Amino acid sequence: MPARVPARLFAVSRYVLFVNGVEVARGPMRSNPRSQYYDVVDLGPYLRQGANVIGILAVRYGSANAWWLPPPATANDLGAGALVFEARLANDRLLVSDGSWTATQLDGWESTPGPEISGRGEEIHDLRTLPPGWAEPGRPAPEWRPALQRLARTAGETGSPQPPSYPGGPYAERPIGWPVPKRVSLEADGDGGLTSDGVVVGTVVVDAEIPAGARLTIRAAEFLDADGRPEPRELDASMVVIGDGTRRILESLDIYGMQGLQLGVPDGARVHDVFVRERLYPMTGDAGFECSDPGLNRIYEVGRRTVSLCSLDAYVDCPTREQRAWVGDAVVHQMVDLTTNTDWRLARWYPRLAASPRPDGMLPMAVAGEVEDRDFTVIPDWALHWVHAVHNLYRYTGDRELVAELLPAVEGVVRWFSRFVDPNGLPRDVVGWVIIDWSSVYTAGISAALCGLWGRALLEFAEMSEWLGDNGRAGWARETQAQLAAGFERLWDAGAGRYCDSLVDGVLEPMASQHGQAAAIVGGLAPADRFSRLVEVMTDEANLVHAAFSAPDGPAAPNSGIEVGGGYLRVGRPDPWWKVETQVVRAQPFFRYVVHDALVEAGRADLVVSQCRDWMVALERCPTSWTETWYGGTISHAWSSTPTRDLVQRVLGVTPAEPGFKVARIEPNLGDLEWAEGAVPTPDGMLRVRVSKLELVVESPVPFIHAGRRYQAGAVTVAL
Repeated sequence: MPARVPARLFAVSRYVLFVNGVEVARGPMRSNPRSQYYDVVDLGPYLRQGANVIGILAVRYGSANAWWLPPPATANDLGAGALVFEARLANDRLLVSDGSWTATQLDGWESTPGPEISGRGEEIHDLRTLPPGWAEPGRPAPEWRPALQRLARTAGETGSPQPPSYPGGPYAERPIGWPVPKRVSLEADGDGGLTSDGVVVGTVVVDAEIPAGARLTIRAAEFLDADGRPEPRELDASMVVIGDGTRRILESLDIYGMQGLQLGVPDGARVHDVFVRERLYPMTGDAGFECSDPGLNRIYEVGRRTVSLCSLDAYVDCPTREQRAWVGDAVVHQMVDLTTNTDWRLARWYPRLAASPRPDGMLPMAVAGEVEDRDFTVIPDWALHWVHAVHNLYRYTGDRELVAELLPAVEGVVRWFSRFVDPNGLPRDVVGWVIIDWSSVYTAGISAALCGLWGRALLEFAEMSEWLGDNGRAGWARETQAQLAAGFERLWDAGAGRYCDSLVDGVLEPMASQHGQAAAIVGGLAPADRFSRLVEVMTDEANLVHAAFSAPDGPAAPNSGIEVGGGYLRVGRPDPWWKVETQVVRAQPFFRYVVHDALVEAGRADLVVSQCRDWMVALERCPTSWTETWYGGTISHAWSSTPTRDLVQRVLGVTPAEPGFKVARIEPNLGDLEWAEGAVPTPDGMLRVRVSKLELVVESPVPFIHAGRRYQAGAVTVAL
């Protein structure tokens, strides 16, 4: 018995690996098929003396879906579905997948897409085609055919028939960690309903006896009804198990996010157990935050939990519906991980996964799925949030090779906007879906918020280029940003003392939002002598309105449960109902990260504490994970987790002072808090801070800067 038996494998497009009936791994991670990654596992702990059984359940989805982008169908016959496996039994012995393996196609198993872009479909398992104990030792081997050995060679290739081959190679090893499976039991309501304590995300496990041919239906439910029972809706996913007359234990192939399950049990069936095996990306280390306000402590924890719920094999928008890797949403997920998790592999991987530019340089809306496959439109501002994610990697990791790898894609994004620049240096009539967020932000013509985000991206591109020694590109970016800043003055409404949201055909539209003011600051477009006025515009509660295009006639009341507003994308945006001359549209939770950054840039980091308390209202809709918007949408959206980042970066005040966190910056801003403390990950270890009105106590593995003074690594106490 060898101590280790390293094995690697890949499948188009999903697999589950069993050794002696025990699940060892499931994968692969989502990626573009032109840049695939294989998985490496150790079979040693699962092997035993004597006969062993290795079984693999391999899946090829019928078409592209939210988490799978198929390879070109005509490149070679691997596109029809394929598996490759090899294990090193000894230095000179390999066990490989070839024609000596036996295999069968499982008729009656399928996974269908859901309605439109937001829904999930139905996963069907027909147990009549999979013998009991098929992957367990001591049972008769299934009478299956020899496996078909597919050819990896593409037309014109004269090399090896083994991997790598176009379009999947050269393959590389999985760059992210594995989820840690955890059993989550569900509580029965006596009427076929099972509920959990908050949103859980993972595979569904069923232990049941089902008559042959009968169908057990399991419907996931994101929401519960007024009595606390599961309430499946159109956009929720479902699973069907077709019985074979025996007692079987089956686990779903797909991942489900839900607060409950509703069972449809056929006559004659007996369900022994149903539970969820939660499969979330690991959170490691002892990072944390605590302060004198229990409400903020709760907000921190809910944000951290929400990011975990949306961390699968990629950062996803929500676990309960789409599970897509949108290129802009995940900037918040990443910032939370960088400040609360010692495992930064997913935070590093997200910008690389999303770096899948079209020929024009713009990124898809979402990657490694059917949105990238269909390319029906783009979200230009999402690509600019992705640029900020690359800048985060530069600041936190200081990884020159990684930043250099991503910088060409960054340049493609920022230069894409140059095609739309008018003689005043402003991008006008930018194509695609300029969403900004789900608030009523008008973006026709020249958009203030889009200009600000582009300005920030230009400055960040320049900074990273200079760091890598490319002063030519840095100079172009700074010159372009300066022209943008000069032209941006056209969006200033001197009478109202604020920036308007849009300039259409030379006419300044009167609508204004927090988004436009904040983006102007972070993009370097607003002069410093206006900062105090812009802060007033963004924080004057008396004049802020909850406006959403999905509520065309009045305020979008918090927690009202209305739809987020996709309908207006087809029929156009309604006229504003609020007093546009004086009132300002509030940002949704996602864009609030930009608003908070603008407050800090304007010298008002002391306001962040009170800004984070706005999230208390969201706890009324769901007390364990964050809502998509203030008023509706899904209840597990990690793009709403900005306070978890800010309680570390702004209240404790811990950020990198130099790329790679070789020197930290610690500038606490307690606001009205009496004290705050926490532990923050750095590449050199945990940095611990406790701050009160009287003193700052630091234990740092790296030198740090506070109030303009540099301190050496170690334990330091500073009187305040």
